[in-house]
Amino acid sequence: MGERNGYFRLALDDKGTSVIIYPPEEGGKKLDLKELEAYLNRKNVDYSATMLRSAIERNSESRVLLQKQRISEVNEETSLRVSSDGMKVIFRFYPPTDGGTRVDINEIRGDLKANEIKAALNEEAFNGFLADRQYCKSYLLAEGKEPKEGSDGEIRYLFNTDPSRKPQVNEDGSVDFFHLNTVTTCGKGQVVAERTPAVPGEDGFDVYGRRIAPRPVKDAKFSYGPNMHVSEDGTKLISDIDGHISILQGKIFVSGVLELENVDTSTGNIEDYDGNLLIRGNVIAGFRVKATGDIEIKGVVEGAYVEAGGQITVVRGVNGMERGVLKAGKNVVVKYIENATVEAGNNVTTECIINSRVVAGNGIFVDGKKGFISGGNVRARYSIEAKIIGSDMGGDTTLEVGIDPAVKEKYIGLNKENENLVKNVKKIQPVLLAMQQKMKRGEKLSPEQAAQVKALSQQLLSCQTKYEENKKELEALTEDMEGSDDAVIAVRDVAFAGTKLVISDCTMVLKNAYNYCRFVKKHAEVCMIPFI
Repeated sequence: MGERNGYFRLALDDKGTSVIIYPPEEGGKKLDLKELEAYLNRKNVDYSATMLRSAIERNSESRVLLQKQRISEVNEETSLRVSSDGMKVIFRFYPPTDGGTRVDINEIRGDLKANEIKAALNEEAFNGFLADRQYCKSYLLAEGKEPKEGSDGEIRYLFNTDPSRKPQVNEDGSVDFFHLNTVTTCGKGQVVAERTPAVPGEDGFDVYGRRIAPRPVKDAKFSYGPNMHVSEDGTKLISDIDGHISILQGKIFVSGVLELENVDTSTGNIEDYDGNLLIRGNVIAGFRVKATGDIEIKGVVEGAYVEAGGQITVVRGVNGMERGVLKAGKNVVVKYIENATVEAGNNVTTECIINSRVVAGNGIFVDGKKGFISGGNVRARYSIEAKIIGSDMGGDTTLEVGIDPAVKEKYIGLNKENENLVKNVKKIQPVLLAMQQKMKRGEKLSPEQAAQVKALSQQLLSCQTKYEENKKELEALTEDMEGSDDAVIAVRDVAFAGTKLVISDCTMVLKNAYNYCRFVKKHAEVCMIPFI
Protein backbone atom coordinates (compact mmCIF):
# COMPACT_ATOMS: atom_id res chain seq x y z
CA MET A 1 0.00 0.00 0.00
CA GLY A 2 2.97 2.30 0.55
CA GLU A 3 3.54 5.10 3.02
CA ARG A 4 0.42 6.44 4.78
CA ASN A 5 0.13 8.98 7.57
CA GLY A 6 -1.72 8.25 10.78
CA TYR A 7 -5.25 9.74 10.77
CA PHE A 8 -8.57 9.71 12.62
CA ARG A 9 -12.30 9.28 11.91
CA LEU A 10 -15.31 10.13 14.02
CA ALA A 11 -17.69 7.27 14.76
CA LEU A 12 -21.33 7.67 15.93
CA ASP A 13 -23.34 4.94 17.73
CA ASP A 14 -25.72 4.40 20.68
CA LYS A 15 -22.85 5.04 23.15
CA GLY A 16 -22.26 8.55 21.80
CA THR A 17 -19.46 10.12 19.79
CA SER A 18 -16.11 8.35 19.48
CA VAL A 19 -12.92 8.81 17.49
CA ILE A 20 -11.03 6.01 15.81
CA ILE A 21 -7.27 6.63 15.59
CA TYR A 22 -5.34 4.85 12.85
CA PRO A 23 -1.55 4.43 13.14
CA PRO A 24 0.84 5.37 10.29
CA GLU A 25 1.91 2.72 7.78
CA GLU A 26 5.16 2.09 5.91
CA GLY A 27 7.02 4.99 7.55
CA GLY A 28 4.22 7.55 7.38
CA LYS A 29 3.93 10.39 9.92
CA LYS A 30 2.24 9.86 13.29
CA LEU A 31 -1.05 11.67 13.85
CA ASP A 32 -0.55 15.20 15.21
CA LEU A 33 -2.50 15.64 18.47
CA LYS A 34 -2.88 19.39 17.87
CA GLU A 35 -4.46 18.77 14.47
CA LEU A 36 -6.96 16.34 16.05
CA GLU A 37 -7.75 18.79 18.88
CA ALA A 38 -8.37 21.63 16.42
CA TYR A 39 -10.77 19.44 14.44
CA LEU A 40 -12.72 18.39 17.56
CA ASN A 41 -12.91 22.00 18.75
CA ARG A 42 -14.44 23.00 15.42
CA LYS A 43 -17.07 20.28 15.94
CA ASN A 44 -17.70 21.32 19.58
CA VAL A 45 -16.91 17.79 20.76
CA ASP A 46 -15.63 17.24 24.30
CA TYR A 47 -12.44 15.21 24.66
CA SER A 48 -9.66 14.27 27.02
CA ALA A 49 -6.28 15.29 25.63
CA THR A 50 -4.60 12.75 27.89
CA MET A 51 -6.68 9.90 26.48
CA LEU A 52 -6.10 11.03 22.91
CA ARG A 53 -2.35 11.32 23.44
CA SER A 54 -2.25 7.86 24.97
CA ALA A 55 -4.20 6.37 22.05
CA ILE A 56 -1.85 7.99 19.52
CA GLU A 57 1.24 6.75 21.35
CA ARG A 58 -0.08 3.13 21.37
CA ASN A 59 0.61 3.17 17.62
CA SER A 60 -2.25 0.80 16.89
CA GLU A 61 -5.85 1.27 15.81
CA SER A 62 -7.71 2.61 18.86
CA ARG A 63 -11.24 3.75 19.57
CA VAL A 64 -11.76 6.49 22.17
CA LEU A 65 -15.20 7.53 23.46
CA LEU A 66 -15.27 11.31 23.48
CA GLN A 67 -18.73 12.11 24.82
CA LYS A 68 -22.04 10.31 25.46
CA GLN A 69 -23.94 12.76 23.27
CA ARG A 70 -24.11 11.78 19.65
CA ILE A 71 -23.41 14.58 17.20
CA SER A 72 -24.83 14.93 13.71
CA GLU A 73 -23.28 13.12 10.80
CA VAL A 74 -20.01 14.68 9.57
CA ASN A 75 -19.16 15.09 5.90
CA GLU A 76 -15.70 14.71 4.40
CA GLU A 77 -13.89 18.04 4.98
CA THR A 78 -10.90 20.03 3.77
CA SER A 79 -8.46 22.43 5.37
CA LEU A 80 -6.71 24.99 3.16
CA ARG A 81 -3.36 26.65 3.91
CA VAL A 82 -1.27 29.03 1.80
CA SER A 83 2.53 28.89 2.22
CA SER A 84 4.26 31.90 3.76
CA ASP A 85 5.72 32.95 0.39
CA GLY A 86 2.28 32.84 -1.23
CA MET A 87 3.41 30.30 -3.83
CA LYS A 88 1.65 27.09 -2.71
CA VAL A 89 -1.89 26.08 -1.70
CA ILE A 90 -1.91 23.05 0.60
CA PHE A 91 -5.07 21.00 1.24
CA ARG A 92 -5.59 18.42 3.98
CA PHE A 93 -8.62 16.12 4.02
CA TYR A 94 -10.59 14.67 6.95
CA PRO A 95 -12.86 11.59 6.60
CA PRO A 96 -16.66 11.58 6.98
CA THR A 97 -18.67 9.58 9.47
CA ASP A 98 -20.78 6.75 8.14
CA GLY A 99 -23.43 8.27 5.95
CA GLY A 100 -21.54 11.53 5.42
CA THR A 101 -20.97 12.94 1.93
CA ARG A 102 -17.62 13.24 0.21
CA VAL A 103 -15.97 16.28 -1.37
CA ASP A 104 -15.91 16.76 -5.12
CA ILE A 105 -13.97 19.01 -7.46
CA ASN A 106 -16.57 21.77 -7.36
CA GLU A 107 -16.20 22.05 -3.60
CA ILE A 108 -12.43 22.39 -3.95
CA ARG A 109 -12.84 25.09 -6.58
CA GLY A 110 -15.24 26.86 -4.25
CA ASP A 111 -12.67 26.82 -1.45
CA LEU A 112 -10.08 28.36 -3.77
CA LYS A 113 -12.47 31.08 -4.87
CA ALA A 114 -13.57 31.82 -1.29
CA ASN A 115 -9.90 32.42 -0.39
CA GLU A 116 -9.39 34.68 -3.46
CA ILE A 117 -6.90 32.28 -4.98
CA LYS A 118 -6.36 32.81 -8.70
CA ALA A 119 -3.96 29.91 -9.34
CA ALA A 120 -5.47 27.01 -11.27
CA LEU A 121 -6.45 23.81 -9.47
CA ASN A 122 -4.05 20.92 -9.98
CA GLU A 123 -6.68 18.44 -11.07
CA GLU A 124 -4.18 15.61 -11.44
CA ALA A 125 -3.19 15.91 -7.76
CA PHE A 126 -6.84 16.05 -6.68
CA ASN A 127 -7.69 13.02 -8.80
CA GLY A 128 -4.83 11.25 -7.07
CA PHE A 129 -6.57 11.88 -3.76
CA LEU A 130 -9.89 10.61 -5.14
CA ALA A 131 -8.21 7.42 -6.34
CA ASP A 132 -6.58 6.77 -2.96
CA ARG A 133 -8.06 8.87 -0.18
CA GLN A 134 -5.36 9.58 2.36
CA TYR A 135 -6.29 11.77 5.31
CA CYS A 136 -4.16 14.06 7.46
CA LYS A 137 -1.79 14.33 4.50
CA SER A 138 -0.83 17.52 2.66
CA TYR A 139 -1.78 17.80 -1.01
CA LEU A 140 -0.37 20.55 -3.25
CA LEU A 141 -3.47 21.47 -5.21
CA ALA A 142 -2.47 24.88 -6.58
CA GLU A 143 0.73 26.87 -6.93
CA GLY A 144 2.04 30.12 -8.30
CA LYS A 145 4.60 30.62 -11.04
CA GLU A 146 8.16 31.48 -10.08
CA PRO A 147 9.70 34.35 -12.07
CA LYS A 148 12.20 33.35 -14.71
CA GLU A 149 15.42 35.16 -14.00
CA GLY A 150 17.18 36.89 -16.84
CA SER A 151 20.91 37.21 -17.35
CA ASP A 152 23.22 40.19 -17.20
CA GLY A 153 25.11 41.35 -20.23
CA GLU A 154 28.71 40.19 -20.45
CA ILE A 155 31.93 41.30 -22.10
CA ARG A 156 34.23 38.48 -23.20
CA TYR A 157 37.80 39.52 -23.91
CA LEU A 158 39.47 37.66 -26.75
CA PHE A 159 43.00 38.37 -25.59
CA ASN A 160 45.10 37.67 -22.54
CA THR A 161 44.04 40.27 -19.99
CA ASP A 162 46.63 39.27 -17.36
CA PRO A 163 49.66 37.74 -19.03
CA SER A 164 52.25 36.17 -16.77
CA ARG A 165 55.22 38.48 -16.42
CA LYS A 166 57.44 36.29 -14.28
CA PRO A 167 60.51 35.19 -16.25
CA GLN A 168 61.67 31.60 -16.54
CA VAL A 169 64.74 30.32 -14.71
CA ASN A 170 67.19 28.56 -17.05
CA GLU A 171 68.78 25.19 -16.29
CA ASP A 172 72.05 26.91 -15.36
CA GLY A 173 70.24 29.01 -12.71
CA SER A 174 70.18 32.27 -14.65
CA VAL A 175 66.95 34.13 -15.29
CA ASP A 176 65.79 34.56 -18.90
CA PHE A 177 65.01 38.26 -19.31
CA PHE A 178 65.05 38.11 -23.12
CA HIS A 179 61.92 36.10 -23.89
CA LEU A 180 59.33 37.66 -21.63
CA ASN A 181 56.49 38.12 -24.15
CA THR A 182 55.40 41.26 -22.35
CA VAL A 183 53.32 42.73 -25.17
CA THR A 184 50.01 41.28 -26.41
CA THR A 185 49.72 42.14 -30.09
CA CYS A 186 46.63 42.50 -32.25
CA GLY A 187 46.02 43.00 -35.95
CA LYS A 188 43.89 45.37 -37.96
CA GLY A 189 40.35 44.00 -38.24
CA GLN A 190 40.83 41.60 -35.33
CA VAL A 191 37.87 41.13 -32.97
CA VAL A 192 39.29 41.85 -29.53
CA ALA A 193 36.11 41.54 -27.43
CA GLU A 194 32.55 40.29 -27.75
CA ARG A 195 29.43 41.49 -25.98
CA THR A 196 26.54 39.27 -24.93
CA PRO A 197 23.44 41.47 -24.47
CA ALA A 198 21.41 41.25 -21.30
CA VAL A 199 18.35 38.98 -21.42
CA PRO A 200 15.39 40.27 -19.37
CA GLY A 201 13.56 37.83 -17.11
CA GLU A 202 9.89 36.88 -17.13
CA ASP A 203 7.32 37.80 -14.48
CA GLY A 204 5.97 35.25 -12.07
CA PHE A 205 2.77 35.23 -10.03
CA ASP A 206 1.82 34.02 -6.56
CA VAL A 207 -1.37 32.03 -5.91
CA TYR A 208 -3.34 35.26 -5.46
CA GLY A 209 -2.34 36.39 -8.94
CA ARG A 210 0.04 39.06 -7.68
CA ARG A 211 2.97 39.81 -9.98
CA ILE A 212 6.47 38.74 -8.90
CA ALA A 213 9.12 40.60 -10.86
CA PRO A 214 12.49 38.99 -11.67
CA ARG A 215 15.64 40.78 -10.57
CA PRO A 216 16.68 43.66 -12.84
CA VAL A 217 19.39 42.80 -15.35
CA LYS A 218 22.43 44.89 -16.15
CA ASP A 219 23.52 45.44 -19.70
CA ALA A 220 27.20 45.44 -20.61
CA LYS A 221 28.95 48.12 -22.60
CA PHE A 222 32.33 48.20 -24.26
CA SER A 223 34.79 50.53 -22.58
CA TYR A 224 37.61 51.30 -24.97
CA GLY A 225 40.07 53.90 -26.18
CA PRO A 226 40.99 55.04 -29.69
CA ASN A 227 41.91 52.86 -32.69
CA MET A 228 38.85 50.58 -32.31
CA HIS A 229 35.23 50.47 -33.41
CA VAL A 230 32.07 48.52 -32.53
CA SER A 231 30.38 46.32 -35.15
CA GLU A 232 26.99 47.35 -36.56
CA ASP A 233 25.12 44.80 -34.43
CA GLY A 234 26.87 46.12 -31.31
CA THR A 235 28.30 42.74 -30.28
CA LYS A 236 31.95 42.98 -31.39
CA LEU A 237 34.84 45.35 -30.67
CA ILE A 238 37.32 45.49 -33.55
CA SER A 239 40.85 46.87 -33.77
CA ASP A 240 41.50 49.46 -36.47
CA ILE A 241 45.29 49.13 -36.43
CA ASP A 242 48.16 46.71 -36.05
CA GLY A 243 49.61 47.23 -32.61
CA HIS A 244 49.40 46.05 -29.04
CA ILE A 245 46.39 45.62 -26.78
CA SER A 246 46.00 45.92 -23.02
CA ILE A 247 43.31 46.48 -20.43
CA LEU A 248 43.65 49.04 -17.65
CA GLN A 249 40.91 49.49 -15.05
CA GLY A 250 38.40 47.73 -17.26
CA LYS A 251 39.13 49.86 -20.34
CA ILE A 252 40.62 48.34 -23.51
CA PHE A 253 43.46 50.15 -25.25
CA VAL A 254 44.99 49.45 -28.67
CA SER A 255 48.01 51.39 -29.78
CA GLY A 256 51.22 51.00 -31.68
CA VAL A 257 54.52 50.44 -29.90
CA LEU A 258 56.95 53.35 -29.84
CA GLU A 259 60.45 52.00 -30.54
CA LEU A 260 63.59 53.97 -29.70
CA GLU A 261 67.27 53.12 -29.83
CA ASN A 262 68.16 55.07 -26.67
CA VAL A 263 66.74 57.77 -24.47
CA ASP A 264 69.45 60.41 -24.48
CA THR A 265 70.28 63.74 -26.02
CA SER A 266 68.97 62.61 -29.38
CA THR A 267 65.44 62.14 -28.05
CA GLY A 268 65.12 64.29 -24.94
CA ASN A 269 62.63 63.19 -22.27
CA ILE A 270 59.78 60.86 -23.24
CA GLU A 271 56.83 62.16 -21.21
CA ASP A 272 53.29 60.75 -20.90
CA TYR A 273 53.40 58.48 -23.92
CA ASP A 274 49.98 56.81 -24.39
CA GLY A 275 51.01 53.24 -25.16
CA ASN A 276 53.93 50.82 -24.82
CA LEU A 277 57.58 51.72 -25.20
CA LEU A 278 60.39 49.54 -26.52
CA ILE A 279 63.86 51.00 -25.93
CA ARG A 280 66.48 48.88 -27.66
CA GLY A 281 69.42 50.50 -25.91
CA ASN A 282 69.84 52.45 -22.67
CA VAL A 283 68.19 55.20 -20.67
CA ILE A 284 70.91 57.69 -19.87
CA ALA A 285 71.29 59.41 -16.49
CA GLY A 286 69.22 62.54 -16.01
CA PHE A 287 66.45 61.69 -18.50
CA ARG A 288 62.82 60.84 -17.81
CA VAL A 289 60.65 58.19 -19.45
CA LYS A 290 56.95 57.89 -18.70
CA ALA A 291 54.28 55.81 -20.47
CA THR A 292 50.75 54.66 -19.74
CA GLY A 293 51.45 51.08 -20.86
CA ASP A 294 54.47 48.77 -20.55
CA ILE A 295 58.10 49.81 -20.94
CA GLU A 296 60.74 47.33 -22.10
CA ILE A 297 64.39 48.40 -22.05
CA LYS A 298 66.92 46.07 -23.65
CA GLY A 299 69.95 47.83 -22.16
CA VAL A 300 70.54 49.50 -18.78
CA VAL A 301 68.95 52.32 -16.84
CA GLU A 302 71.40 54.73 -15.30
CA GLY A 303 70.45 57.56 -12.94
CA ALA A 304 67.18 58.13 -14.78
CA TYR A 305 63.46 58.20 -13.94
CA VAL A 306 61.30 55.56 -15.61
CA GLU A 307 57.56 55.25 -14.89
CA ALA A 308 55.00 52.90 -16.48
CA GLY A 309 51.31 52.39 -15.92
CA GLY A 310 51.86 48.69 -16.66
CA GLN A 311 55.09 46.67 -16.38
CA ILE A 312 58.74 47.74 -16.57
CA THR A 313 61.25 45.23 -17.94
CA VAL A 314 64.98 46.06 -17.92
CA VAL A 315 66.97 43.28 -19.57
CA ARG A 316 70.40 44.29 -18.31
CA GLY A 317 69.64 46.12 -15.07
CA VAL A 318 69.58 49.48 -13.29
CA ASN A 319 72.49 51.33 -11.74
CA GLY A 320 70.68 54.26 -10.21
CA MET A 321 73.70 56.24 -8.97
CA GLU A 322 71.51 56.94 -5.90
CA ARG A 323 69.03 58.89 -8.02
CA GLY A 324 67.62 56.34 -10.48
CA VAL A 325 63.93 55.43 -10.13
CA LEU A 326 61.75 52.69 -11.62
CA LYS A 327 58.04 53.04 -10.87
CA ALA A 328 55.48 50.58 -12.31
CA GLY A 329 51.75 50.24 -11.83
CA LYS A 330 52.09 46.47 -12.19
CA ASN A 331 55.39 44.52 -12.13
CA VAL A 332 59.09 45.32 -12.41
CA VAL A 333 61.35 42.68 -13.98
CA VAL A 334 65.01 43.72 -13.96
CA LYS A 335 68.38 41.93 -14.14
CA TYR A 336 69.83 43.72 -11.11
CA ILE A 337 69.07 46.75 -8.92
CA GLU A 338 71.95 48.82 -7.57
CA ASN A 339 71.78 52.18 -5.77
CA ALA A 340 68.26 52.83 -7.05
CA THR A 341 64.63 53.19 -5.99
CA VAL A 342 62.17 50.68 -7.41
CA GLU A 343 58.41 50.72 -6.80
CA ALA A 344 55.90 48.18 -8.20
CA GLY A 345 52.15 47.90 -7.74
CA ASN A 346 52.40 44.09 -7.89
CA ASN A 347 55.73 42.21 -7.94
CA VAL A 348 59.46 42.89 -8.34
CA THR A 349 61.59 40.11 -9.90
CA THR A 350 65.37 40.44 -10.08
CA GLU A 351 68.65 38.57 -9.58
CA CYS A 352 70.09 40.89 -6.92
CA ILE A 353 69.42 44.05 -4.94
CA ILE A 354 72.33 46.19 -3.74
CA ASN A 355 71.97 49.27 -1.50
CA SER A 356 68.56 50.13 -2.88
CA ARG A 357 65.05 51.00 -1.77
CA VAL A 358 62.62 48.47 -3.29
CA VAL A 359 58.87 48.51 -2.65
CA ALA A 360 56.24 46.07 -3.98
CA GLY A 361 52.49 45.91 -3.48
CA ASN A 362 52.58 42.09 -3.47
CA GLY A 363 55.94 40.29 -3.47
CA ILE A 364 59.67 40.65 -4.18
CA PHE A 365 61.44 37.66 -5.76
CA VAL A 366 65.25 37.63 -5.91
CA ASP A 367 66.46 34.55 -7.75
CA GLY A 368 68.92 33.36 -10.38
CA LYS A 369 72.64 32.71 -9.97
CA LYS A 370 73.15 35.38 -7.31
CA GLY A 371 69.80 35.88 -5.67
CA PHE A 372 70.96 38.22 -2.90
CA ILE A 373 69.73 41.33 -1.11
CA SER A 374 72.53 43.36 0.41
CA GLY A 375 72.05 46.81 1.91
CA GLY A 376 69.11 49.18 1.69
CA ASN A 377 65.44 48.81 2.51
CA VAL A 378 63.29 46.17 0.77
CA ARG A 379 59.58 46.24 1.50
CA ALA A 380 56.62 44.15 0.22
CA ARG A 381 53.02 43.61 1.25
CA TYR A 382 53.01 39.81 1.38
CA SER A 383 56.39 38.16 0.76
CA ILE A 384 60.09 38.59 0.08
CA GLU A 385 62.02 35.60 -1.30
CA ALA A 386 65.78 35.47 -1.85
CA LYS A 387 68.75 33.11 -1.68
CA ILE A 388 70.81 35.43 0.51
CA ILE A 389 69.84 38.39 2.66
CA GLY A 390 72.22 40.72 4.42
CA SER A 391 75.99 40.59 4.22
CA ASP A 392 78.89 39.22 6.20
CA MET A 393 80.45 42.68 5.75
CA GLY A 394 77.87 44.15 8.15
CA GLY A 395 76.04 46.52 5.79
CA ASP A 396 72.63 47.78 6.91
CA THR A 397 69.92 45.62 5.32
CA THR A 398 66.25 45.93 6.27
CA LEU A 399 63.43 43.72 4.96
CA GLU A 400 59.79 44.53 5.72
CA VAL A 401 56.59 42.60 4.96
CA GLY A 402 53.02 42.52 6.26
CA ILE A 403 51.90 46.11 5.76
CA ASP A 404 50.91 47.65 2.44
CA PRO A 405 53.94 49.83 1.59
CA ALA A 406 51.73 52.56 0.16
CA VAL A 407 49.69 52.66 3.35
CA LYS A 408 52.82 52.74 5.51
CA GLU A 409 54.39 55.56 3.51
CA LYS A 410 51.18 57.55 3.68
CA TYR A 411 50.95 56.94 7.43
CA ILE A 412 54.54 58.09 7.96
CA GLY A 413 54.02 61.10 5.68
CA LEU A 414 50.87 62.24 7.50
CA ASN A 415 52.58 61.95 10.87
CA LYS A 416 55.53 63.98 9.62
CA GLU A 417 53.21 66.59 8.13
CA ASN A 418 51.35 66.90 11.43
CA GLU A 419 54.64 67.35 13.27
CA ASN A 420 55.46 70.27 10.97
CA LEU A 421 51.95 71.70 11.39
CA VAL A 422 52.35 71.65 15.18
CA LYS A 423 55.69 73.47 14.84
CA ASN A 424 54.06 76.14 12.65
CA VAL A 425 51.19 76.58 15.12
CA LYS A 426 53.67 77.04 17.97
CA LYS A 427 55.42 79.75 15.96
CA ILE A 428 52.21 81.58 14.99
CA GLN A 429 50.37 81.54 18.31
CA PRO A 430 52.88 83.70 20.30
CA VAL A 431 52.90 86.35 17.56
CA LEU A 432 49.09 86.52 17.45
CA LEU A 433 48.89 86.59 21.24
CA ALA A 434 51.30 89.51 21.38
CA MET A 435 49.23 91.40 18.79
CA GLN A 436 45.99 90.69 20.69
CA GLN A 437 47.47 91.94 23.96
CA LYS A 438 48.65 95.08 22.21
CA MET A 439 45.11 95.70 20.93
CA LYS A 440 43.67 95.10 24.44
CA ARG A 441 45.94 97.85 25.76
CA GLY A 442 44.31 100.19 23.26
CA GLU A 443 47.26 100.41 20.95
CA LYS A 444 46.38 100.81 17.32
CA LEU A 445 47.93 98.43 14.81
CA SER A 446 49.57 99.76 11.71
CA PRO A 447 48.13 98.65 8.36
CA GLU A 448 51.09 96.32 7.93
CA GLN A 449 50.52 94.78 11.39
CA ALA A 450 46.77 94.39 10.75
CA ALA A 451 47.52 92.63 7.46
CA GLN A 452 50.01 90.41 9.28
CA VAL A 453 47.41 89.48 11.94
CA LYS A 454 44.91 88.60 9.24
CA ALA A 455 47.40 86.48 7.31
CA LEU A 456 48.65 84.71 10.45
CA SER A 457 45.07 84.01 11.60
CA GLN A 458 44.25 82.46 8.25
CA GLN A 459 47.47 80.46 8.35
CA LEU A 460 46.71 79.25 11.89
CA LEU A 461 43.19 78.17 10.90
CA SER A 462 44.56 76.39 7.84
CA CYS A 463 47.14 74.52 9.94
CA GLN A 464 44.57 73.49 12.55
CA THR A 465 42.09 72.34 9.88
CA LYS A 466 44.73 70.35 8.03
CA TYR A 467 45.94 68.80 11.30
CA GLU A 468 42.42 67.55 12.10
CA GLU A 469 41.97 66.20 8.57
CA ASN A 470 45.26 64.34 8.82
CA LYS A 471 44.34 63.03 12.27
CA LYS A 472 41.09 61.54 10.96
CA GLU A 473 42.93 59.97 8.03
CA LEU A 474 45.54 58.51 10.38
CA GLU A 475 42.79 56.98 12.51
CA ALA A 476 41.30 55.40 9.39
CA LEU A 477 44.72 53.96 8.46
CA THR A 478 45.37 52.52 11.92
CA GLU A 479 43.65 49.19 11.19
CA ASP A 480 45.64 48.73 7.96
CA MET A 481 48.84 49.46 9.88
CA GLU A 482 48.26 46.39 12.05
CA GLY A 483 49.45 44.32 9.12
CA SER A 484 48.92 40.76 7.91
CA ASP A 485 49.85 37.76 10.03
CA ASP A 486 50.48 35.53 6.99
CA ALA A 487 53.30 37.60 5.50
CA VAL A 488 56.66 35.81 5.08
CA ILE A 489 60.35 36.38 4.39
CA ALA A 490 61.86 33.26 2.77
CA VAL A 491 65.61 32.56 2.61
CA ARG A 492 66.82 29.69 0.42
CA ASP A 493 70.51 29.90 1.39
CA VAL A 494 71.61 32.18 4.24
CA ALA A 495 70.40 35.17 6.23
CA PHE A 496 73.41 36.98 7.73
CA ALA A 497 73.59 38.33 11.25
CA GLY A 498 72.79 42.02 11.56
CA THR A 499 69.94 41.89 9.05
CA LYS A 500 66.82 43.67 10.30
CA LEU A 501 63.49 41.95 9.66
CA VAL A 502 60.12 43.66 10.14
CA ILE A 503 56.89 41.65 9.86
CA SER A 504 53.77 43.78 10.40
CA ASP A 505 54.41 45.47 13.76
CA CYS A 506 57.17 43.10 14.96
CA THR A 507 60.92 43.63 14.50
CA MET A 508 63.88 41.26 14.78
CA VAL A 509 67.59 41.92 14.24
CA LEU A 510 69.38 38.67 13.45
CA LYS A 511 72.06 37.91 16.01
CA ASN A 512 73.22 34.80 14.18
CA ALA A 513 73.18 33.52 10.63
CA TYR A 514 70.21 31.38 9.57
CA ASN A 515 70.08 28.88 6.71
CA TYR A 516 67.24 27.74 4.47
CA CYS A 517 64.29 28.97 6.48
CA ARG A 518 61.30 31.27 6.59
CA PHE A 519 60.54 34.13 8.95
CA VAL A 520 56.93 34.75 9.99
CA LYS A 521 55.01 36.59 12.70
CA LYS A 522 54.00 34.22 15.47
CA HIS A 523 52.85 35.01 19.00
CA ALA A 524 53.50 38.73 18.50
CA GLU A 525 57.14 38.26 17.46
CA VAL A 526 59.25 37.37 14.44
CA CYS A 527 59.98 33.64 14.41
CA MET A 528 62.09 31.37 12.23
CA ILE A 529 60.42 28.25 10.82
CA PRO A 530 61.86 25.65 8.44
CA PHE A 531 60.68 25.16 4.87
CA ILE A 532 57.98 22.52 4.62
